[in-house]
Amino acid sequence: MRAYPEKTSKLARWSQRLAVFGAATCLVGVALGRFAVFPLLQSLAVFGAGQALCALALVLALAAYAEIWRNGARGLPKANLGLLVALSALAFPGYLVVQAYSLPRINDISTDLRDPPVFSRARSAVEARGGHVPPDEPPQTREAQRLAYRDVAPVILDVSPEEAYKLALEAAQQLKWQIVDRSPPSVRVRTGRLDAIDRSLILRFPDDITIRIRGLGNDTRVDVRSVSRVGRHDFGVNAARIRRYTDLLLQLSKGI
Repeated sequence: MRAYPEKTSKLARWSQRLAVFGAATCLVGVALGRFAVFPLLQSLAVFGAGQALCALALVLALAAYAEIWRNGARGLPKANLGLLVALSALAFPGYLVVQAYSLPRINDISTDLRDPPVFSRARSAVEARGGHVPPDEPPQTREAQRLAYRDVAPVILDVSPEEAYKLALEAAQQLKWQIVDRSPPSVRVRTGRLDAIDRSLILRFPDDITIRIRGLGNDTRVDVRSVSRVGRHDFGVNAARIRRYTDLLLQLSKGI
C-alpha cells in the first residue's frame, strides 16, 4: 500500500512562531520603557504590538486544534507551545482588564477625603517630578474612592509628631521610595510632610506620593496620598501602595 505523507498544520506552526515573536516583542517593549531607552509612549506601542501578536497566536492555536481534530493533521506540540506562550504573555494584561472593570476609573487615592494632603511645590520636588504637580481632584473622584476603597484610612499613632515623622520616613525608605522633599514637624509647628516617588514594577511608571504628619493633642495622625502620573485608571495600585505603607508604619510603631 502506498503511504501518503501526513499533513502538518500550518496554523499550529504559525501559532508557535507568532507567540514566540510576540512574547519577545513584549519583553523588548518592557526593557525599552524600564531603562528609558525610548519615550514612554513608544515603549508602550512596542509592548502593545507584542500583545497583539500573542492574541493572534492564541486564535491560531485554537484554530489549529480544530484542524488537528478534524483532519488528523500533525502539529499538536507546536499548537500547545503557541497557546502556552501566548497565554503567559497575555495573563497580566488580562488581569488589568478585569481590574479595570471591577474598580473605578480614578488614579488619585488619599486617606483624607475631605482635606487630602497637598503636594510640595518646592523646587527640588517639582524638578524631581519633571515639573509635574498632581492637581486637586473633584468631589466625584473622592466619592468613587470612598465606595471602592473603604479600608484606606489614616494612621493614628500614640507618639509625638517628631517621632511619627521619623517612623514615616523610615517606612518610606524601607519601601525604597525616592524622597524628593521633606519638612519635619517642630514643637511650634506640629505638622510635617514627606514627598516621594515610587515606580511600577514592570515598566517603571512614576507615581507621586505625599505624606502629612499632623499632631492631634497626645496623638499624631498620618495621612497618605498616592497619585499615578500615567493614565487615568490606576487598576488599584495606589490603594495597594497606601495599604502596604500604613501596615509597615503600624509595624514600626509597635517597636517603639
